[in-house]
Amino acid sequence: MEEEKIRIENLIEILKRRCRAITIITLVTTILAVIFNFFIISPTYEASTKVFIGKGDSVNRNYDSSDIQMYQNLLKTYSEVVRTNDLIDRALSRINIDIESEKVFKSLTVTPTVDTQILEIKYENNNKFLCKDIVDAITIEFIIESKKLIPNGTVTIIENVKLPQYSSGPKKILNISIAFLLGLMIAIGIEFLKEYLDNTFKSREQLEKIIEVPVIGMIPIEE
Repeated sequence: MEEEKIRIENLIEILKRRCRAITIITLVTTILAVIFNFFIISPTYEASTKVFIGKGDSVNRNYDSSDIQMYQNLLKTYSEVVRTNDLIDRALSRINIDIESEKVFKSLTVTPTVDTQILEIKYENNNKFLCKDIVDAITIEFIIESKKLIPNGTVTIIENVKLPQYSSGPKKILNISIAFLLGLMIAIGIEFLKEYLDNTFKSREQLEKIIEVPVIGMIPIEE
């Protein structure tokens, strides 16, 4: 217990002695994170819409287990249909936007809502106007394509896409908090490593313990 107490006291002493260096490294890391998040990284926006997937007059009749399974499979199928390069290319051509479909594909999210007949389509981009236009175009092209795949099916927009008013990223507060904690951990790690590699004596007691001879005098360090 005594040895453990001494070790804890030694750790605290190291932190006190190297507090300035730890503070500087942590502050530099945090300030860099602030600069990157507020002045360098461009904000991103997210536009989304929701569509209802039906089939025939299914809205007006009772569901059974086969209907539920059918709609779950239909939602998965439709989500894959939306995420195809050909459909995205046609949607981009519709609004005369010269962007590669692969770039749109990477930022496009299509999510079937669990236990529903609702499909959510999201797209993220630095340009909020482009976000809205692309989601609109993809949704229209998807409705046209769905009619070809299942003629008696119905795809109804239940939530129109709106122009994003606020950015969805970067998560500034979260990123800065992570940078602060990471900087603090790195600073402490560096200072402990420097302390471990430093083989000089820090006190008279430490020297007496090693050589087992009492120290008669000390030469002060001139500052």
